[in-house]
Amino acid sequence: MSTAGSQSDTKYDRPSLVLRVALFVQLLVVIVSPAVWANPVNQPPPSIASAEPETFGLATPLGRLSYQVGRGLRVGNTGLVLGGFTTAEAERLEGGKRSGGLDQVNFLAFIDPVPYLHLFTELELGDLAILESGQEGVRSGGKLEVKRLYLDFGMSDALNIRFGKFLTPIGRWNVVRIEPLLWTTSDPVIVDQVFDKTVTGAMVHGLVFPPGGALSYSLYGTFLNPFDVPSDEHPAKRNAGARLEWADLRGWTVGASYFASELQKGKWHHLGGTDLLWQPHARVEVSGEAVFGKGSLEDGTLWGLYAQTVVETVRTLYLVGRYERFDPSGERPVNLFDLGLAWVPVPYLRLKADYLIADHLGEFSEPGLRISLSLLF
Repeated sequence: MSTAGSQSDTKYDRPSLVLRVALFVQLLVVIVSPAVWANPVNQPPPSIASAEPETFGLATPLGRLSYQVGRGLRVGNTGLVLGGFTTAEAERLEGGKRSGGLDQVNFLAFIDPVPYLHLFTELELGDLAILESGQEGVRSGGKLEVKRLYLDFGMSDALNIRFGKFLTPIGRWNVVRIEPLLWTTSDPVIVDQVFDKTVTGAMVHGLVFPPGGALSYSLYGTFLNPFDVPSDEHPAKRNAGARLEWADLRGWTVGASYFASELQKGKWHHLGGTDLLWQPHARVEVSGEAVFGKGSLEDGTLWGLYAQTVVETVRTLYLVGRYERFDPSGERPVNLFDLGLAWVPVPYLRLKADYLIADHLGEFSEPGLRISLSLLF
Protein backbone atom coordinates (compact mmCIF):
# COMPACT_ATOMS: atom_id res chain seq x y z
CA MET A 1 0.00 0.00 0.00
CA SER A 2 1.46 3.32 -0.95
CA THR A 3 0.41 6.88 -1.55
CA ALA A 4 3.58 7.97 -3.26
CA GLY A 5 3.60 8.67 -6.99
CA SER A 6 5.97 10.05 -9.61
CA GLN A 7 3.56 12.05 -11.73
CA SER A 8 4.24 15.75 -12.17
CA ASP A 9 1.89 18.59 -11.34
CA THR A 10 -0.81 19.08 -13.97
CA LYS A 11 -4.10 20.96 -14.25
CA TYR A 12 -5.38 19.21 -11.11
CA ASP A 13 -5.47 22.41 -9.08
CA ARG A 14 -8.56 22.12 -6.89
CA PRO A 15 -7.73 22.64 -3.21
CA SER A 16 -10.92 24.50 -2.36
CA LEU A 17 -13.06 21.82 -3.97
CA VAL A 18 -11.26 19.02 -2.12
CA LEU A 19 -11.64 20.81 1.21
CA ARG A 20 -15.36 21.32 0.67
CA VAL A 21 -15.82 17.70 -0.42
CA ALA A 22 -13.82 16.49 2.57
CA LEU A 23 -15.90 18.38 5.11
CA PHE A 24 -19.17 17.51 3.42
CA VAL A 25 -18.52 13.77 3.12
CA GLN A 26 -17.17 13.46 6.65
CA LEU A 27 -20.53 14.78 7.84
CA LEU A 28 -22.46 12.75 5.27
CA VAL A 29 -20.78 9.52 6.37
CA VAL A 30 -22.46 9.92 9.76
CA ILE A 31 -25.75 11.56 8.78
CA VAL A 32 -26.87 9.26 5.97
CA SER A 33 -26.62 6.08 8.01
CA PRO A 34 -29.97 5.32 9.65
CA ALA A 35 -28.26 2.63 11.72
CA VAL A 36 -26.24 5.28 13.56
CA TRP A 37 -29.27 6.93 15.11
CA ALA A 38 -31.20 3.74 15.74
CA ASN A 39 -31.10 2.00 19.10
CA PRO A 40 -27.92 -0.08 19.45
CA VAL A 41 -28.39 -3.66 18.38
CA ASN A 42 -27.76 -6.48 20.81
CA GLN A 43 -24.79 -7.79 18.86
CA PRO A 44 -21.66 -5.65 18.34
CA PRO A 45 -20.28 -5.04 14.84
CA PRO A 46 -17.91 -7.65 13.43
CA SER A 47 -14.41 -7.77 14.85
CA ILE A 48 -11.29 -9.69 13.91
CA ALA A 49 -10.96 -10.59 17.57
CA SER A 50 -14.42 -12.16 17.73
CA ALA A 51 -14.47 -15.79 18.86
CA GLU A 52 -14.85 -18.30 16.04
CA PRO A 53 -15.72 -22.00 16.41
CA GLU A 54 -12.96 -24.53 15.84
CA THR A 55 -12.61 -25.16 12.10
CA PHE A 56 -10.91 -28.50 12.63
CA GLY A 57 -8.99 -30.27 15.38
CA LEU A 58 -6.89 -33.34 15.95
CA ALA A 59 -5.60 -35.09 19.06
CA THR A 60 -1.81 -35.52 19.01
CA PRO A 61 0.91 -36.54 21.50
CA LEU A 62 1.63 -32.79 21.91
CA GLY A 63 -1.98 -32.09 22.80
CA ARG A 64 -4.91 -31.02 20.66
CA LEU A 65 -4.03 -29.53 17.28
CA SER A 66 -6.73 -26.86 16.90
CA TYR A 67 -7.32 -24.50 13.97
CA GLN A 68 -9.75 -21.57 13.96
CA VAL A 69 -10.06 -19.70 10.70
CA GLY A 70 -8.87 -16.15 11.28
CA ARG A 71 -7.19 -17.03 14.58
CA GLY A 72 -4.53 -19.50 13.51
CA LEU A 73 -3.36 -22.99 14.38
CA ARG A 74 -2.65 -23.85 18.02
CA VAL A 75 -0.05 -26.60 18.24
CA GLY A 76 -1.11 -28.69 21.22
CA ASN A 77 0.31 -27.74 24.61
CA THR A 78 3.48 -26.18 23.16
CA GLY A 79 2.14 -22.63 23.32
CA LEU A 80 2.91 -22.18 19.60
CA VAL A 81 0.32 -20.44 17.40
CA LEU A 82 0.72 -20.14 13.61
CA GLY A 83 -1.35 -17.89 11.36
CA GLY A 84 -1.13 -15.02 8.92
CA PHE A 85 -2.93 -13.03 6.24
CA THR A 86 -2.86 -12.47 2.50
CA THR A 87 -3.96 -9.61 0.24
CA ALA A 88 -4.92 -9.31 -3.43
CA GLU A 89 -5.10 -5.79 -4.89
CA ALA A 90 -6.13 -3.99 -8.06
CA GLU A 91 -5.93 -0.31 -9.00
CA ARG A 92 -6.87 2.04 -11.83
CA LEU A 93 -5.28 5.46 -11.37
CA GLU A 94 -6.22 8.77 -12.95
CA GLY A 95 -2.90 8.92 -14.84
CA GLY A 96 -3.84 5.74 -16.72
CA LYS A 97 -1.82 3.24 -14.70
CA ARG A 98 -3.51 -0.10 -14.08
CA SER A 99 -2.21 -3.01 -12.05
CA GLY A 100 -3.37 -5.92 -9.94
CA GLY A 101 -2.46 -9.27 -8.52
CA LEU A 102 -1.57 -11.16 -5.37
CA ASP A 103 0.34 -8.58 -3.40
CA GLN A 104 1.68 -10.48 -0.41
CA VAL A 105 1.36 -13.33 2.07
CA ASN A 106 2.36 -12.64 5.67
CA PHE A 107 3.03 -15.43 8.16
CA LEU A 108 2.57 -14.76 11.87
CA ALA A 109 3.85 -16.96 14.68
CA PHE A 110 4.14 -16.61 18.43
CA ILE A 111 5.00 -18.87 21.29
CA ASP A 112 4.81 -18.48 25.08
CA PRO A 113 7.31 -21.09 26.36
CA VAL A 114 6.82 -19.84 29.94
CA PRO A 115 4.25 -17.37 31.32
CA TYR A 116 6.65 -14.40 31.33
CA LEU A 117 8.20 -14.89 27.84
CA HIS A 118 6.52 -14.14 24.51
CA LEU A 119 8.29 -14.63 21.15
CA PHE A 120 6.67 -13.17 18.02
CA THR A 121 7.64 -13.02 14.35
CA GLU A 122 6.10 -11.81 11.09
CA LEU A 123 7.51 -12.97 7.74
CA GLU A 124 6.33 -11.38 4.49
CA LEU A 125 6.49 -12.94 1.04
CA GLY A 126 5.81 -9.97 -1.25
CA ASP A 127 5.09 -9.23 -4.93
CA LEU A 128 3.93 -12.77 -5.62
CA ALA A 129 2.14 -12.15 -8.93
CA ILE A 130 1.62 -8.62 -10.30
CA LEU A 131 0.20 -7.52 -13.66
CA GLU A 132 0.84 -3.91 -14.78
CA SER A 133 -0.32 -1.90 -17.78
CA GLY A 134 2.47 -1.39 -20.32
CA GLN A 135 4.35 -4.51 -19.23
CA GLU A 136 4.15 -7.98 -20.69
CA GLY A 137 3.63 -11.01 -18.52
CA VAL A 138 3.34 -11.41 -14.77
CA ARG A 139 5.96 -9.81 -12.52
CA SER A 140 6.91 -11.94 -9.54
CA GLY A 141 9.45 -10.97 -6.92
CA GLY A 142 8.69 -13.44 -4.16
CA LYS A 143 11.19 -11.92 -1.73
CA LEU A 144 10.95 -13.12 1.87
CA GLU A 145 11.37 -10.34 4.45
CA VAL A 146 11.43 -10.41 8.24
CA LYS A 147 8.94 -7.66 9.09
CA ARG A 148 8.99 -8.23 12.87
CA LEU A 149 10.95 -10.44 15.24
CA TYR A 150 11.00 -9.75 18.97
CA LEU A 151 10.99 -11.24 22.44
CA ASP A 152 8.81 -9.82 25.22
CA PHE A 153 9.77 -10.38 28.84
CA GLY A 154 7.41 -9.33 31.62
CA MET A 155 5.93 -10.42 34.89
CA SER A 156 2.92 -8.06 34.84
CA ASP A 157 0.90 -5.72 32.63
CA ALA A 158 2.68 -2.71 34.11
CA LEU A 159 6.24 -3.60 33.08
CA ASN A 160 7.48 -5.44 30.00
CA ILE A 161 10.77 -5.37 28.10
CA ARG A 162 10.93 -6.04 24.34
CA PHE A 163 14.05 -6.89 22.30
CA GLY A 164 14.26 -7.20 18.52
CA LYS A 165 12.60 -5.66 15.48
CA PHE A 166 9.15 -4.17 16.11
CA LEU A 167 6.76 -1.55 14.71
CA THR A 168 7.59 2.04 15.66
CA PRO A 169 4.93 3.07 18.21
CA ILE A 170 3.89 6.39 16.66
CA GLY A 171 0.17 7.16 16.42
CA ARG A 172 -2.48 4.51 15.81
CA TRP A 173 -2.05 3.35 12.21
CA ASN A 174 1.55 2.17 12.32
CA VAL A 175 1.05 -0.12 15.31
CA VAL A 176 -1.55 -2.20 13.41
CA ARG A 177 -0.09 -2.78 9.92
CA ILE A 178 -2.27 -5.85 9.24
CA GLU A 179 -4.40 -5.53 6.11
CA PRO A 180 -7.57 -7.29 7.39
CA LEU A 181 -7.66 -4.77 10.27
CA LEU A 182 -7.34 -1.58 8.15
CA TRP A 183 -10.25 0.32 6.63
CA THR A 184 -8.67 1.64 3.40
CA THR A 185 -6.39 0.28 0.67
CA SER A 186 -3.84 3.12 1.03
CA ASP A 187 -1.91 4.40 4.03
CA PRO A 188 -2.10 8.05 5.10
CA VAL A 189 0.89 10.05 3.81
CA ILE A 190 2.04 10.95 7.34
CA VAL A 191 2.29 7.24 8.16
CA ASP A 192 3.94 6.17 4.90
CA GLN A 193 6.36 9.02 4.17
CA VAL A 194 7.61 10.52 7.46
CA PHE A 195 9.24 8.02 9.85
CA ASP A 196 10.79 4.53 9.86
CA LYS A 197 8.09 1.87 10.16
CA THR A 198 10.19 -0.36 12.43
CA VAL A 199 12.75 -0.06 15.22
CA THR A 200 15.52 -2.60 15.87
CA GLY A 201 16.45 -2.37 19.51
CA ALA A 202 14.63 -2.42 22.83
CA MET A 203 11.43 -1.07 24.33
CA VAL A 204 10.07 -0.80 27.86
CA HIS A 205 6.27 -0.79 27.79
CA GLY A 206 3.31 -1.41 30.04
CA LEU A 207 -0.31 -0.79 30.95
CA VAL A 208 -1.80 0.46 34.21
CA PHE A 209 -5.43 0.96 35.19
CA PRO A 210 -6.21 4.19 37.06
CA PRO A 211 -9.90 4.88 37.87
CA GLY A 212 -11.91 5.55 34.72
CA GLY A 213 -9.64 4.05 32.09
CA ALA A 214 -6.28 2.58 31.10
CA LEU A 215 -2.90 4.28 30.63
CA SER A 216 -0.27 2.66 28.41
CA TYR A 217 3.31 3.79 27.85
CA SER A 218 6.37 2.85 25.81
CA LEU A 219 10.00 4.00 25.82
CA TYR A 220 12.19 2.66 23.03
CA GLY A 221 15.40 3.08 21.09
CA THR A 222 17.72 1.51 18.54
CA PHE A 223 20.94 -0.13 19.66
CA LEU A 224 21.16 -2.90 17.03
CA ASN A 225 21.90 -2.60 13.32
CA PRO A 226 18.68 -2.86 11.27
CA PHE A 227 18.37 -6.21 9.49
CA ASP A 228 16.49 -7.40 6.43
CA VAL A 229 15.88 -3.83 5.20
CA PRO A 230 14.39 -3.37 1.68
CA SER A 231 16.81 -1.81 -0.81
CA ASP A 232 14.64 1.30 -1.24
CA GLU A 233 14.57 2.07 2.50
CA HIS A 234 17.34 3.79 4.49
CA PRO A 235 16.46 3.72 8.19
CA ALA A 236 18.12 6.01 10.71
CA LYS A 237 21.24 4.59 12.37
CA ARG A 238 20.01 5.58 15.81
CA ASN A 239 16.64 6.65 17.15
CA ALA A 240 14.72 6.91 20.38
CA GLY A 241 11.15 7.73 21.30
CA ALA A 242 8.26 7.59 23.72
CA ARG A 243 4.49 7.21 23.59
CA LEU A 244 1.65 7.69 26.06
CA GLU A 245 -1.97 6.68 25.50
CA TRP A 246 -5.05 7.15 27.64
CA ALA A 247 -8.13 5.01 26.94
CA ASP A 248 -11.24 6.32 28.67
CA LEU A 249 -14.11 4.03 29.60
CA ARG A 250 -16.54 6.45 27.89
CA GLY A 251 -15.33 5.42 24.44
CA TRP A 252 -12.44 7.70 23.50
CA THR A 253 -8.67 7.27 23.39
CA VAL A 254 -5.99 9.96 23.06
CA GLY A 255 -2.25 9.52 22.54
CA ALA A 256 0.97 11.51 22.22
CA SER A 257 4.23 10.42 20.58
CA TYR A 258 7.82 11.67 20.37
CA PHE A 259 10.47 10.34 17.98
CA ALA A 260 14.13 11.40 17.65
CA SER A 261 16.32 10.06 14.84
CA GLU A 262 19.92 10.54 13.77
CA LEU A 263 20.21 10.78 9.99
CA GLN A 264 23.81 12.00 9.96
CA LYS A 265 26.47 11.79 12.62
CA GLY A 266 25.69 14.37 15.28
CA LYS A 267 22.52 15.65 13.53
CA TRP A 268 19.25 14.64 15.16
CA HIS A 269 15.70 15.13 13.93
CA HIS A 270 12.77 15.53 16.33
CA LEU A 271 9.16 14.61 15.53
CA GLY A 272 6.06 15.06 17.66
CA GLY A 273 2.64 13.53 17.17
CA THR A 274 -0.87 13.30 18.59
CA ASP A 275 -3.71 10.90 17.83
CA LEU A 276 -7.34 10.32 18.76
CA LEU A 277 -9.91 7.52 18.59
CA TRP A 278 -13.57 8.20 19.43
CA GLN A 279 -16.38 5.65 19.34
CA PRO A 280 -19.60 7.53 20.13
CA HIS A 281 -21.72 4.58 19.01
CA ALA A 282 -21.26 0.86 18.42
CA ARG A 283 -21.49 1.53 14.66
CA VAL A 284 -19.34 4.67 14.46
CA GLU A 285 -15.58 5.20 14.73
CA VAL A 286 -13.77 8.53 14.36
CA SER A 287 -9.96 8.61 14.39
CA GLY A 288 -7.13 10.90 13.43
CA GLU A 289 -3.43 11.63 13.74
CA ALA A 290 -1.14 14.64 13.36
CA VAL A 291 2.67 14.91 13.19
CA PHE A 292 4.97 17.92 13.17
CA GLY A 293 8.74 18.46 13.13
CA LYS A 294 11.45 16.52 11.31
CA GLY A 295 11.03 12.83 10.57
CA SER A 296 13.58 10.18 9.65
CA LEU A 297 12.55 9.94 5.96
CA GLU A 298 12.54 13.65 5.09
CA ASP A 299 15.26 16.23 5.75
CA GLY A 300 13.16 19.36 6.28
CA THR A 301 10.49 20.45 8.74
CA LEU A 302 7.00 19.20 7.94
CA TRP A 303 3.54 18.78 9.36
CA GLY A 304 0.53 16.73 8.39
CA LEU A 305 -2.69 15.20 9.63
CA TYR A 306 -5.57 12.94 8.73
CA ALA A 307 -9.12 12.51 10.05
CA GLN A 308 -11.09 9.35 9.31
CA THR A 309 -14.72 8.37 9.93
CA VAL A 310 -16.12 4.82 9.67
CA VAL A 311 -19.85 4.06 9.86
CA GLU A 312 -21.60 0.71 9.60
CA THR A 313 -24.42 1.67 7.19
CA VAL A 314 -26.03 -1.76 7.03
CA ARG A 315 -24.92 -4.93 8.76
CA THR A 316 -21.28 -5.80 7.77
CA LEU A 317 -21.02 -2.89 5.25
CA TYR A 318 -19.01 0.16 6.31
CA LEU A 319 -18.76 3.59 4.72
CA VAL A 320 -15.30 5.12 5.12
CA GLY A 321 -14.15 8.71 4.60
CA ARG A 322 -10.68 10.15 5.25
CA TYR A 323 -9.26 13.64 4.78
CA GLU A 324 -5.50 14.29 4.72
CA ARG A 325 -3.26 17.34 4.63
CA PHE A 326 0.50 17.00 4.15
CA ASP A 327 2.83 19.99 4.10
CA PRO A 328 6.49 18.98 3.52
CA SER A 329 9.35 21.47 3.62
CA GLY A 330 10.07 23.13 0.29
CA GLU A 331 7.26 21.38 -1.58
CA ARG A 332 3.68 22.17 -2.42
CA PRO A 333 1.19 21.02 0.26
CA VAL A 334 -1.25 18.31 -0.81
CA ASN A 335 -4.88 17.79 0.23
CA LEU A 336 -6.28 14.28 -0.17
CA PHE A 337 -9.64 12.68 0.42
CA ASP A 338 -10.32 8.95 0.39
CA LEU A 339 -13.93 7.75 0.12
CA GLY A 340 -14.84 4.08 0.02
CA LEU A 341 -16.64 1.01 1.30
CA ALA A 342 -15.45 -1.93 3.38
CA TRP A 343 -17.39 -5.18 3.51
CA VAL A 344 -16.68 -7.51 6.46
CA PRO A 345 -19.02 -10.52 5.97
CA VAL A 346 -17.02 -12.53 8.52
CA PRO A 347 -14.39 -11.26 10.96
CA TYR A 348 -11.47 -12.73 9.02
CA LEU A 349 -12.38 -11.45 5.53
CA ARG A 350 -12.38 -7.82 4.36
CA LEU A 351 -13.17 -6.44 0.89
CA LYS A 352 -12.28 -2.77 0.39
CA ALA A 353 -12.88 -0.36 -2.48
CA ASP A 354 -12.03 3.33 -2.26
CA TYR A 355 -11.28 6.30 -4.50
CA LEU A 356 -8.49 8.73 -3.63
CA ILE A 357 -9.03 12.38 -4.63
CA ALA A 358 -6.16 14.90 -4.71
CA ASP A 359 -6.04 18.64 -5.31
CA HIS A 360 -2.99 18.11 -7.55
CA LEU A 361 -0.81 15.29 -8.81
CA GLY A 362 2.62 15.11 -7.21
CA GLU A 363 5.17 13.09 -5.33
CA PHE A 364 2.84 12.28 -2.42
CA SER A 365 -0.45 11.79 -4.27
CA GLU A 366 -1.64 9.25 -6.80
CA PRO A 367 -5.44 9.59 -7.12
CA GLY A 368 -7.58 6.78 -8.47
CA LEU A 369 -9.61 3.68 -7.67
CA ARG A 370 -8.15 0.87 -5.56
CA ILE A 371 -9.68 -2.47 -4.55
CA SER A 372 -8.31 -5.10 -2.19
CA LEU A 373 -9.38 -8.41 -0.69
CA SER A 374 -7.70 -9.49 2.55
CA LEU A 375 -7.98 -12.80 4.37
CA LEU A 376 -6.78 -13.54 7.89
CA PHE A 377 -5.99 -17.22 8.26
